[in-house]
Amino acid sequence: MIMKYILSFLLILSISIIYKYFEINNHKGLVIRSTIQIKNKTWVNYNGAIRISPDAIFEPSTLEDLINIVKLARINNKTIRCAAQGHTVSSLSVTKHYLVVITKLNKITVQKHFKYGWTVTAEAGTPFEDIDNALRNHDPPLTLDSEAIFGIFRVSGVVAVGAHGVKTTSGIVSDQLCSMKIVTGSGEIREFSEEINQLEFNAAKVNLGLLGIIYSATFRAQPMYNLRLTDIYVPVKWLNNPQNIKNLLESSDGIQVYYWPFNGFNQSDSNLRDFNKDRIVVKNWIRTNEPVSFTQQQLEQLHEIERQKIIKEYTLISSNLQNPETVSNVAATVLSDNVDTSFVYQAPDAIHYCVHEGSAKYDLMEIGFKVNTDFSNVAAEFSHAIQTLYEFAKKGKFPLNHLIDFRIIKSSKALLSPTFNHDPETLYCQVDFMAVTGTPGYEEYTALLAQRYFDKYKAKPHWGKRWEFIPNVTSYLSDVLSDEIKQFEKVREKYDSDKIFFDNESLQDIFNGVLC
Repeated sequence: MIMKYILSFLLILSISIIYKYFEINNHKGLVIRSTIQIKNKTWVNYNGAIRISPDAIFEPSTLEDLINIVKLARINNKTIRCAAQGHTVSSLSVTKHYLVVITKLNKITVQKHFKYGWTVTAEAGTPFEDIDNALRNHDPPLTLDSEAIFGIFRVSGVVAVGAHGVKTTSGIVSDQLCSMKIVTGSGEIREFSEEINQLEFNAAKVNLGLLGIIYSATFRAQPMYNLRLTDIYVPVKWLNNPQNIKNLLESSDGIQVYYWPFNGFNQSDSNLRDFNKDRIVVKNWIRTNEPVSFTQQQLEQLHEIERQKIIKEYTLISSNLQNPETVSNVAATVLSDNVDTSFVYQAPDAIHYCVHEGSAKYDLMEIGFKVNTDFSNVAAEFSHAIQTLYEFAKKGKFPLNHLIDFRIIKSSKALLSPTFNHDPETLYCQVDFMAVTGTPGYEEYTALLAQRYFDKYKAKPHWGKRWEFIPNVTSYLSDVLSDEIKQFEKVREKYDSDKIFFDNESLQDIFNGVLC
């Protein structure tokens, strides 16, 4: 008798699962083979801060899948958000309805181009390191001019949020685009390019997922070249002369200045926290015809050494978050070699100099502001960020334990880019704050600095990093982005009039603050 009840229960359960599958997957002939059943399924971003269980999770592998997903959403009155590698730590991918994870869209095509010489088209889920390898092995060898630091980042994730690279003149990665294809709210595939419509292209280049699902992006490529990457350790007082930054930038293809917290700390020193004993690392990239310094095999060995350092640093800090002072300078101790270096790499290897280790989880906030012509505000604000860290330390707070860094990036015409400006010669300073996830006081420290940048420079946050915790940030962004949002909305309304992709509370608050 018991067995009879068990069999009856299993039959009913099987029927309900099958019914649910067809309810999600099969409607008026639409069959989405790439759907993951949602029961007990969640999607988690890279650092575990975002965990969602939407109505359905899709992993499309073809353009046809994308089109059918949008049609299914329209039929079932659902909204859609997208995710790539999961390194977005803001809420941009959060949805209660349909989440589209595009990592299986990863085809690459290299082609001749009448205007640009060579271009490369990559589907939305393609990691940039795969693009690098396809171009490197092409005849002739090619490369992109600028990319994000980590090669594992995927095309749509980088493009949608306006992520930037290391080369100043190349701007955000989206500015390397020739065209892109998006499946819009009607379920149709649309191409966006400068030749077709300049305004629409400027909206699409940083679209925050509001125009549809990115299917592919076509980037300009160029002959492979080498870059000399140099690291120099200098006293923090180097920042006292802004001309140092200006001179370095004028003689380089790109620069980055970064700081390991409390790196001058010495246990035997009675003056435990002496700001003037700290050093910063000045990094620059210069194009060169010199041969590379390492073989690919040697590079892999060096990367493994760096990866082990990151694991060690993260393990030490994350296991002592309740006693943050004891690990406040671990990053400097473990990661910093304190030795000047200068080596030559192929362009993509120089750009992706930083090794990614997936087990190391960090909180990330980045704010960008316009650079004064004499670079005085860049020097002043970086010094202030370090000094503020010391002020927190005097109160027994150690809110940052990985690094602070800045890069200088030229402006973009992409409407929602944090570096948007009509003047192509305008430069922006992008200041990045990284701490092991869960570090006490991180939000207090970074919100304080963000508010300072907002008040002084009308600065803007990096969309893909943390910003929603900053007090009154949505109303602030409504104000500073008002003109750009009004232009963007004309394009968004045209391609998603039913707001299928407008499923994000923060973006709704920002847009409504302008449009309502």
